[in-house]
Order: sequence, then structure tokens, then C-alpha cells
Amino acid sequence: MRKSRLLILAATGMLLLSLGTTGRAFNLNLPEAADGPVKNFQFIPYGFYNSNTGVAAAGAVTASGYVQPQLALVGNAFVSTNGSMNLFVTALDYQIPGFRRLFMDTQFMYAKWGETESYQDGNPDFPLGGAGRNSSSEDNFVNVEGDDLHYRLKLRYLLPIGHGAGEPIHTFRLRNGLLVPGYEAGGRGYNPLRSGRTTLNLEWFYRDQDVEDDQDRDFSNVTSGLKFGIEYDNTDWYMNPSRGSRTRISVARDWGLESASRTWTAVQLQQSNFFALPHGDSVRQSVLALDFLYSDVPTWNSSSTRDGAKVFHRAPLFEGSTLGGLDRLRGFPADRFHDRSAVNYAVEYRRMPVGNPFNRLPLVKRLNIPWWQWVVFAEAGRVAEKPAFSALHSNMKFSGGVGIRLMVEGLVIRLDVAGSGEGGEVQMFFGQTF
Repeated sequence: MRKSRLLILAATGMLLLSLGTTGRAFNLNLPEAADGPVKNFQFIPYGFYNSNTGVAAAGAVTASGYVQPQLALVGNAFVSTNGSMNLFVTALDYQIPGFRRLFMDTQFMYAKWGETESYQDGNPDFPLGGAGRNSSSEDNFVNVEGDDLHYRLKLRYLLPIGHGAGEPIHTFRLRNGLLVPGYEAGGRGYNPLRSGRTTLNLEWFYRDQDVEDDQDRDFSNVTSGLKFGIEYDNTDWYMNPSRGSRTRISVARDWGLESASRTWTAVQLQQSNFFALPHGDSVRQSVLALDFLYSDVPTWNSSSTRDGAKVFHRAPLFEGSTLGGLDRLRGFPADRFHDRSAVNYAVEYRRMPVGNPFNRLPLVKRLNIPWWQWVVFAEAGRVAEKPAFSALHSNMKFSGGVGIRLMVEGLVIRLDVAGSGEGGEVQMFFGQTF
């Protein structure tokens, strides 16, 4: 479903949640920003307007330090004048009792969307279909509304090698929001045995997107399965890297256990590299960030028969090889492009000035904003119906823009404005793009 702007709404709630998060986190990452664990609970009401939802009233809740000192609980909800509503709840960094290297994250979301745009086949003006393909028209979408239920449970196991040897909790000591030299967790050369931290990940996912168009045609997508992954984080500081690299490899599989789901398999490789650049006295930090993503659904062209009909073993449009939205080809709406394979290249120049105007603004100076960055970025990518190099590197789509990153109460908040050949998008979320 197309939710680029709706995702911004959820991201806005996540941003507000981050504004209320304080204290220290005794998990894989321990930024020393306070003098000890604290219990914290905050409720933040807010409102917004969006062309897809109309006027909306919303509220965000954050709680930390309960049950376990590092455990963070966050929630966000909104209702709007066009009938949309959303509930998002997550619990982060729960340490499994008796397993000091094993942590768990959970995430739940339920949404009821008013009329919005979804880039999948069904538009009568495009009888040949092909929605979401690289050559598809930006008008090849259907207007849908309905329910969206999403749940994830993720286990992370830290291997006892490199910076993960010894205590699983790495302390990142900060000064004015930047890492103090000597407290890095990587960046000493590409060798998992000597530098960086390696985690094995197992994630169970479930999503049921049940939507209909104005002619009561069903456009439901259901999927449930497991994602196996390994991540080698060899950056100096996971939150705002200035040097090092990060490698992620994953395999996702839906075995078709849900009655309405299809079996499919997806593989993904992501490689990010960071380089500290020289800078003058007016700049605190200057970084060149590079990212490469490759995705493939090897079961794409295999099929079986269900109820007398041919069913392809393809991932739904919001899984698998998808471009557009928050992190990749940001100048296009979410899930704008989807096919068997995808490739995406991104480059960002992140520059952190010495001056900080946010600490002088009356409405925000009460917040802890030790630094901000301005960012210039460019992206190139495409989806294709086969994983061949030539298919993935011809007639590519391009996106570029500018952004602002803020460190707010220990979290990085980002706002990107991106343009493309189909117009532009505003993407807002927390954490660096990669």
C-alpha cells in the first residue's frame, strides 16, 4: 500500500516519543548520557494535518526503566477526519533472563487507513497491469482503504568476538553529543575477530493488509514467516558513524502456513561505508557515507496451483525487493517500485556545524539537542524481473535532496526532502538512513 505520507505520520509520533526518552540503556549500546538508570514515563499529545488523512489528533507515550533498567516501551496513536487511525507499540532491548548475550525486540502496529494509493495491479486504465515495475506509470495505482495489522519479534545474539568479546554491553562515552576518542566499537579494519560487533538475528514477522477499492475489490496481502540474518557492525559509533563499515545479510522465508499467504523466499545484502573528511574550525564533523543494497526473490517465477488457479511464490509488495519511501529512492512514495530483484546506491555528505541555533529557539531549547547536521544526498536504483547485472543497471531511477539530522534526547531524528522524476516526497523518521 502506498503510505509515504502516512509513514511520515507514524514517524512523527516516533519522533515525539524520542523527545520524551531519557536515561541510560543497558543493552548492546550504552551511551553514557546520565548518571544511572532512571524510571521515566511521559505522555505527549499532538496534532497534524495531511492530505491523505485530513486533520488528526494524536498522542505518544514513552516509558523506560521498568521491569529491566534498559527496557524501553513506546506507543503512538492517532485518529483523523477521513477515518484513518493508527496504533503503534514497541518494546526494545529486553534481555532474556539467563542469556546475557541474547536480546529481544517486539513491534505491533494496527492501522485503519482511509482512501490512499497503492501501487499494485487493478487500475482499469492500465489493463495490462505492471504496477510497481521499473517502467510503470506513476498513475498506475489503485485507491484503497482498509485494515493493516503488523507484528514482529526479533532475537539478537551478540557473538563473543571483536568488540563483542567480554562484556556484551559496550559503553559509548559522549561529550557534547559526540563520541569521546577511545570508546569506539569498531572502525579498526575489516576483521570481525578484532574489530566491531557481530550479531546473529532471528525475526518472526506477520502482516495482514486487508484493503478494498471503491468497487469492493479485495487487494489483501498476508504474510508470515522467519527472517535469518547476520550483521557485522564495524562502525566507530552505531548511532552516528564517522568511520568504519556495516554489513547486513538476511534470508526471509514465508512457508505459506497462513491460509491466505503464498510461499516465498527473499535474500538481501546491504553494505555501508563511512569516511571522516577533513574540515575547518567552523565544522565539528564531516562524513562521507556510502550505501549499497541488493535484493532478490529467487522463488519469483516458481508457481503452484491453489483452488484451480496458478499462484506465483512472490513476496508481497511491502516485502522483498521494494524501492521508494523512507530509506531508498526517497524522492518516490513508499513501495513505488517492486519486482523480483532490486539494486540501490546511495551517497550522503553529512556536515555538522559548530553553531547550534536550536539551543536558542524558545520552544525547543528545553530539549537536549547537542548537535545537528545538514545532509546532501543522491540515490540511484531500480527493480527488475531478473537479477542480471545488465537488467539492474539500465534505465535506473534517480533521487536526490537535502536533509537535517538532530540528536534529540540521545536519538537521531531526520527530516529529508527529496525530488525525483515523479515529483518529490518528505521523509521523516528516527535514526540515520543507513
